[in-house]
Amino acid sequence: MRRGLASDPRGATAIEFALLAPVFLLLLFGILEVGRLVWVKQVLTETAFSAARCGALGAPCKAASDVQSFAAARALRWGLKLDATQIGYTASTACDGNAGMVQVTLSYAFASPLTGFLPVLPATVQAHGCFPKLS
Repeated sequence: MRRGLASDPRGATAIEFALLAPVFLLLLFGILEVGRLVWVKQVLTETAFSAARCGALGAPCKAASDVQSFAAARALRWGLKLDATQIGYTASTACDGNAGMVQVTLSYAFASPLTGFLPVLPATVQAHGCFPKLS
């Protein structure tokens, strides 16, 4: 007896897998990339705050280049490579409504293989840190 193609169940699993696998993989890797984005944002925020504190204390970071070097070294310890063009330093400014603050702003190019698939992933991640000037 011959069965028709529509009533043959042998290929149903392969078809279901072919339909659902891309959705599942996009969801899985999307969760990983959003987690990596949150991690990068947290590292940049911590690095910016630490560099602003270093600049405010003035002991190890006396000049803007010292603050930039400190921030680049701190980020590199976390695995993020920053250069001087990505690190902004303001010695005395109003930050978050408070005057007399040292502010460090960091900008990092966030490269992801899912950028085309997930439009919520930004091309650059920015963070800033402020600390009151003590001297």
